[in-house]
Amino acid sequence: MRSDLRYTLMLAGAAFLVHAAALLAAHLQTGSIRGYAFRSLDCDEFYAIARNLVEHGAFSQSAESPFKPDTWRTPGYPLFLATAMLLFGKSPVTLVLVQQALSALNVLLVFRLARGWMSDRRAALAAVLFLLEPYHLFYSLWLLSTTWLVTVVLLTWWAWLRAIGSGKVWRFALLGGLCGFLVLTWPGAILIPVAAFVGIAFVWGMRRLRREPTTRWAGALIFTVVCSGVVGSWMVRTQGIAGKPAFSHQTGIVLAYFKATEAILWREGRTADRYLETSLSPDRRDEPHPIWEAIDKELQLHFYDLPIEQQKELTWPNLAQGNRTTVDSFRISGELESIGLARLSASPWSTLPCYWARCGSILTFPLDLALWPPNGVEVNRLRSAAVGALYALLCAAVVVRLGRGRMEFGAGYFPLACTLALLLATTPQTDPRFRVPMIPLLIVVALLPVGRAIPADPDGDRPASATGGPDRRKESC
Repeated sequence: MRSDLRYTLMLAGAAFLVHAAALLAAHLQTGSIRGYAFRSLDCDEFYAIARNLVEHGAFSQSAESPFKPDTWRTPGYPLFLATAMLLFGKSPVTLVLVQQALSALNVLLVFRLARGWMSDRRAALAAVLFLLEPYHLFYSLWLLSTTWLVTVVLLTWWAWLRAIGSGKVWRFALLGGLCGFLVLTWPGAILIPVAAFVGIAFVWGMRRLRREPTTRWAGALIFTVVCSGVVGSWMVRTQGIAGKPAFSHQTGIVLAYFKATEAILWREGRTADRYLETSLSPDRRDEPHPIWEAIDKELQLHFYDLPIEQQKELTWPNLAQGNRTTVDSFRISGELESIGLARLSASPWSTLPCYWARCGSILTFPLDLALWPPNGVEVNRLRSAAVGALYALLCAAVVVRLGRGRMEFGAGYFPLACTLALLLATTPQTDPRFRVPMIPLLIVVALLPVGRAIPADPDGDRPASATGGPDRRKESC
């Protein structure tokens, strides 16, 4: 039996056992394998949209007719859920099981990608490390976009490698389509298409310097047109129903109520209150949220032209999880965006350190909970320290690998650039679900062999060198 097939079967079996254990743990903890499915308000919204897509063909969260078009969510994950509903049924239990299968598939994708640059044994190790990553297992039990986002990120990496390796125009079109759909799955991924384009331009430039035949600018043009077309189609849809060419009306809300608030707390030396100040929990609805309340007052001043009754609707309980007021959603988002930017730029020498420190916190979470326990949250410091240390060890391994010597551009560029793009979009929030897509990328980089590469695979799993032909030197684990 071929080595890669043997490892694929072994990994599939291991993934089945690990995810079965995760489902059993969920059942023991909650009484049902769907016990975590609706743990977040986001889950309810995704499920409602997907169900309406299947039952009424409407992208809406409305429980009944008329189905008001939703402009809060983007379509990537609801389309995945709707497809699963059409194929397997609408039961949340069924959808959780489908997501477990998808999560197991992600493990196999990591293996197939990693073996392009290392031995099958080492690639299998990378896949196993991702399989055992606790947060990817945890969030696979929620009806959140996390697992699907990992899939699209890995497929985008695969498409990028094939595009720069072959130069075929249709591969650049596929890459552009995946990048566009990635943004529509999570708008925070908007910098990944930029990173992909920069990588394409670099490869084109290197081949031009060596006077090699190249059509990379044609590929880059096709990539840009297709990616823009996919993203633009949703913006046109939003323009048609709301009069604004945008992904959603989340932008200003997230920027002001979450990102700017995190930076203000850092500036004031009150980061220990971050889980209190940014809590949407119904149990804490009546507790003081001084920064959010100050933002509300400033926002209301921006709407001086509205009746006082409408101005009073503009408060964080109505806005922080979507617009539940009678005021135009995109106008609210625009005003909150200006408020958030003003507060972030008020003290750039405080904001920048906050952003970079939080990048470290995201990558090593929950280590920060152990080192600086927040107010209002019970923390098992020993467990947080143990789990966080593992992520810190992964980051250290990546740094060590970067310092040890040259790596193949095709192997290292996309995972590092993609990780940086996701970090910049997430910070200064430290929600671990946004880190999950970064983990397989970092694991592969940490395990890349130094100064050696394996032969190109005749079956096409192993790509040729991104900046030249295949390197036929062998690598051993």
